[in-house]
Amino acid sequence: MAELLTALAALIALLLFGLALAIVVDRARMGYRRAEYEKAMRRQGEHELSMRLEQLERAIAEQRPAIASARRQFTQMQDECDGLKRRLDSTEYPFAYTAVPMESRDMYARSWRFSARHPSLGADLSEIEPAGQWGQGRLYVVAAENQAEARSLMDRLLPRHRGFVVVTVGEAPAEPPPPA
Repeated sequence: MAELLTALAALIALLLFGLALAIVVDRARMGYRRAEYEKAMRRQGEHELSMRLEQLERAIAEQRPAIASARRQFTQMQDECDGLKRRLDSTEYPFAYTAVPMESRDMYARSWRFSARHPSLGADLSEIEPAGQWGQGRLYVVAAENQAEARSLMDRLLPRHRGFVVVTVGEAPAEPPPPA
């Protein structure tokens, strides 16, 4: 009976060891399957990322000519704007008004009238536009203490070396003419 109990205890111990071993092997198999699943998911993610990267690289390659064209157009527009600005600066149309502002003088100071002409400015414009009136002359009124000072101001405003012809018309009347 003691042998039977010993054999039974050994059998139970072997059975428990086999059960524990089966549980360990099952858990290991589940862990292995989970690791394989994660590995497959990561490979799938890598594949999707590589496909997306290739798609983006193709899109970038397709857009490069359009971007280069847009850059060329931008550069051409900038060059055209710079050229127009240089042409405008070289034209130097004077002020659009004919009264030269007084510096810091008494508003009742004497004023002088000048007629200014420039044959080539506004030659292609109609006389209705202010810049088109340069061929026949525009009237300027300058406030100054004397005629020489007024003439000096006009020579700075409309220099002769730029083609302006300034003629003194005389002293402006003290009272402005009545409106027509």
